[in-house]
This record gives sequence, C-alpha cells and structure tokens, in this order.
Amino acid sequence: MKHGQTACYYNTPMRERVVVTGLGCISSFGVGHHSFANGLIEGACGVQPISVFDTTACRSHRAAMLQGFDPAAFIAPLLLRRINEVGRLAIACAHLALHDAGCVPDSNGTDDIGVALGTCTAGVDSTVEYLHGLAQHGPAGVPALLFSNTVSNAPASLCAIEFGLRGPNVTFNQREASSLGALVFCMGAVRERRVRAMLTGGADRIEETFFKVHDRFHALSPMLVGGDEAARPFDRRRNGFVLGEGGFGVLVESGTSARNRGARVYGEILGVGMTASSTELNQWPVDSLGLSRAITLALADAGIPPGGIDAVFATANGSPHLDALEATALATVFGDRPVPVASLKGTIGEHGSGGAAGVVAGLLTLSRGVMPPTVGFAEHDPTCAVNASATARRTSGTTFLVNSVASGGATYALVVRGFARP
Repeated sequence: MKHGQTACYYNTPMRERVVVTGLGCISSFGVGHHSFANGLIEGACGVQPISVFDTTACRSHRAAMLQGFDPAAFIAPLLLRRINEVGRLAIACAHLALHDAGCVPDSNGTDDIGVALGTCTAGVDSTVEYLHGLAQHGPAGVPALLFSNTVSNAPASLCAIEFGLRGPNVTFNQREASSLGALVFCMGAVRERRVRAMLTGGADRIEETFFKVHDRFHALSPMLVGGDEAARPFDRRRNGFVLGEGGFGVLVESGTSARNRGARVYGEILGVGMTASSTELNQWPVDSLGLSRAITLALADAGIPPGGIDAVFATANGSPHLDALEATALATVFGDRPVPVASLKGTIGEHGSGGAAGVVAGLLTLSRGVMPPTVGFAEHDPTCAVNASATARRTSGTTFLVNSVASGGATYALVVRGFARP
C-alpha cells in the first residue's frame, strides 16, 4: 500500500483475526528463533558470570547474557555509531522478524504497519553517560547525539525510521510486563482494523546501574556460600530472580492480509486480559486476584474454557512471593486440572521482553510437540502446586496461555493458538 492509502483499515466494526507471521530472536542462546527454540527444548541455561562490569561489591554476580550478537551484521556503520545497545538490538530483531515474515517494506516505506515495543532498560545507559558528562564537563562537554538515546521510546522510533513504518508508534515501559503490554496493544490495533500489521515484542540489555540497583534492593538471587546463584521458578529453594537480556521481535498481522499475500502463519492470538493488581511501591502484587482476573478475561475474550488451554508459560521468576501468587491464580482458574506449566526465567532471566519470549517459545516448541522444561526447578514447593517439570515433555496441544506480571502491578494474560508443524 502506498503513502496515504490507509482509509480502508479505519472506521469499520469488523474484527480481524490476528495472526503471527514473523519472528526475530536474539537471546542467550544466540541469534535466530531456531537457536532459541533448540536451547529451550534442550534445557540449556543461558545464565553466566557477568564480565562486562565489575560485580565484586554485589551480592549477585550472574545474568543471562546475549551470545553471538554482532549488531554490525544488521546496521550500517554510520547509524551504528549513533545509537545505543538497546536500539541496536531492537533494529536487529525487527530486521529478523520482517524478513522472516517476508514483509519488508520497499524504499517508500508503508503507512499500514506500525511499531509497539516493550522495554525496561532503553535509555538507561545513555542517561547515565549523559548525566555523568553533564556533571563533569557541563552542557558543552556532552555529545549532542547522546541525548536522543536517553528516552525509552528511541528503539521503537529507530525501527520505524529504519524500515519506513509509518503506522502507530508506541513504547511500553511497564517493567517486567513491558513486551506483553505491547503485544496486547498490537492485537487491538490489528483486530479493530486500525492497521494491517504491527511490529512488536521487546528489547533489553543489562546495564550496570540497573543491575546494581536490583542487587541493592536484594531482588536478585544471591551467591550463597556453598550454593549456586540461580533463578528457580516454583522451586522450594527459590530466593530471587536473575536478570537477563534479549530481543524478541514479533510481526502480528491481520488474517486477511496474511491470506492475501500467502504468508506462513505461526499461530493466532485469540484473547487478551489486562488488569492492575494491588501492590506496594516497587513490589509484586499483594495477592493473586489481579492475575486470576486477567486470565479469566483472556479466556473469555478468546471464547474458550479453561479446559481448552494446553499449556501455560508462566511469569514466575524465582521470587518467593511472585511464584506463589501465580500458582494460586492458576489454581483459581484451572482448579485441580494439572495443566502443564513452564517458566523461561531460569534460563533467559527476567527482563522487559520476557512476555514476548513466552509467546515466541510457545509458538516454536508446542508446534514441535514439546513442552520445554523449567530450568532451575527441582524441588516441589507445597505453596506452588503447579505442574512444572525439570525435563521436556511431549504434548499434542498448541493452545497456550502467557502470563506477565510487573513489580508495580501491571498484569497481562494472552491466549495464543499455535499451528502444529508437520
């Protein structure tokens, strides 16, 4: 569609099916969604000692770091020098997702594809550098180009500029729930025919100040004497989460558009639920009511009963309260039914793009007939009576739930149906 020709997607009461046609992953397992899926199914762990800054004075020393990512493979040298690490990661994931979908705009760009990205850390490194330079040298001593990277909406804007995407441009910064919030927004935009497709997902990098603030608040799993620092979702020994970094690009598209261009479809987003949970400042929600309500809303929106869910990709990250909260919410919705549950946080860590990672994981692993293991889970906890497993399991179902809860109360649930691969 050429510039200015967008009217046919507006002012209509019809609801579109919302399908996923492109994926782009850069994770602690490397570049590409095949590497990501293989790592999850094999139960590999991306958590490793931090080497990019000094953690000697910290209680925690490990994180899930990116592997094999060279931004120069995706970004021209002139632009590469002008943008920070999260911006580079976002553009690279956008490149992978658009090419995977066969939906790369030509040099004229397009009016009917937008961008909505979730991030916790965009702008943090540039803000720290900018303020340090300002304090040390004054306004004249800080590079002017650095300021444009200090805002959290820079990565989404950079993706739009790089690929000529002139649809809606939105950034979600809701801590751990950022990327699932972005996906929910995009589903609404496509479903209501306000846009033909949306590039969404999330991008986060580990930054020294961000890490050390979490360490100072004792949110992270500590390195204990005689024990290993690790995230242990739902496990009796859990004592905090491990930070991670990664980028997960997802192209969501109207069913009509995908059909008209003969696109390969990974799956369909069926329903969303979003609530605000009661919480104290900078804490996880006080109870499970917000999450159980979000799940119930997502199921109702999808038009399927709890029995129609084949798997859950959990928000649990090894925090004692959060994991118990989610277990209670799942029991409220599913009763005694032992729906298989997996958390990715023990292997990719906790970050703002974790919700999008759950969607990608469900589409890629369940389509192979495999439910990935929960890395770090070994000892059952009576307060977390969920059907998690330390090993991969066979499954025939492809309809799954993804949960995302932020410290601060933002709560999302997404129901997705994947398409099995032959």
